[in-house]
Amino acid sequence: MKQLDCDEVKRSVHEYLHSAMHEQELDAVTAHLANCDSCEQHYDIEIVFNQVIQRSCDEAPTSELAERVMQRLREIQDHD
Repeated sequence: MKQLDCDEVKRSVHEYLHSAMHEQELDAVTAHLANCDSCEQHYDIEIVFNQVIQRSCDEAPTSELAERVMQRLREIQDHD
């Protein structure tokens, strides 16, 4: 199995979280995370970040925000 350094692992954490890698790459990242506290912390932060994004995307915007966005879109269209 290929050994990865911390930079490689940190660059690939997003893909790792979404299983968007080949099995050998997943295994290499898993092995590195198991033995590297710094990369494990980076991984944990990425998990929280993804959860916040997911939660934000699942919530409907308030009517005030929706109206502000629509108003801004109208302004942009009027200038074109």
